[in-house]
Amino acid sequence: MPTPALDFLRKPELAHAPVYAVFGPDDYLRGKCLKLLLAALVKRGFEVKRIEPEDSLARVLDELRSPSLFGGATAVVVRNQRVGNRQEATTRFKEEWLSYLENPGKRNVLVFDAPTFQRNLAVPKRVAADFPTVICEELKPWDVRGWNQLAMEAAGEIGLKLAPDALTALRDYTGANLGRAESELHKLALLTRDGRVTVADVAQACGYEGTDMTFPLCDAILTGDARMALACAAKMAGKAELGSVLSLLALLRLQVVALGKVALLLRQGVTASDALAQSKARVRENQKAGFVQTAKGLDRAAVNAALEVLLSADESMKSASPDPANLLIGTVTRLCEALNCREPLGHAVR
Repeated sequence: MPTPALDFLRKPELAHAPVYAVFGPDDYLRGKCLKLLLAALVKRGFEVKRIEPEDSLARVLDELRSPSLFGGATAVVVRNQRVGNRQEATTRFKEEWLSYLENPGKRNVLVFDAPTFQRNLAVPKRVAADFPTVICEELKPWDVRGWNQLAMEAAGEIGLKLAPDALTALRDYTGANLGRAESELHKLALLTRDGRVTVADVAQACGYEGTDMTFPLCDAILTGDARMALACAAKMAGKAELGSVLSLLALLRLQVVALGKVALLLRQGVTASDALAQSKARVRENQKAGFVQTAKGLDRAAVNAALEVLLSADESMKSASPDPANLLIGTVTRLCEALNCREPLGHAVR
């Protein structure tokens, strides 16, 4: 059973084994967990080597099975990531990996650094079943407490202490991206003299200008207020970046799926309160009436169309280099149209 990243960070202990994997989509958590694991291996006397298998796994396997010339042991780190049409190493060299996992080396250690690690496939499934692994899933958008804890720990590591409103400002500015937050913290460490960070420091160093519009934008879309949704998108567009837009798309997808569940339940004759409860939609009390009103106007085709808008935007970001501001406003416009928002839309112009 994979160890969750937050549990591993609190207690970085894994059993001794010939194979490890640190996997999952969150680059920040995966990087921190991998760093702790490799530090533990170095402490046990391992020399760390990174090897990228290109057309053959021979070099990796030779390194794993061969004793070191200097008598020590080696921890071989292999990156496992799908890039475009190029499959990850565990898929390209499936048979060689499975053969090695049947009889792994006794002295050296294999470590997968795996942004891509589909556990229904043969090699990841075998690794997750037989060896210690750490799973690094992205924090949920509503897990503010977990995000704040990680950000405060990162700040403490470089001698900073953030005031509560400064922490909120940092989270808003970075779009709750822990990797970006860590970069901004290093910038703040250079600008502050006593290590105490205020909201004014964040405003000066990061260009923070006020409350994040992400959740007001989501609320406006889901309650059918196209005018407010486009106003929020316009405010976000000035500083839109691909990373923050990608996070927004993920949040919107979760919310649209919840909206679709409520719509389906309402069509089955379930009451509004029961539909909200059964769908597990996270809606604030003052937004529930608008949320239910939007759901009542939807059918399966409309929900699928909304999800297709988000999927198209996601694919555009990963296959091209679109302008983040135009992508944001265009996506919000099409999403409002798909969800039959009440206000007339017209054309969004920047």
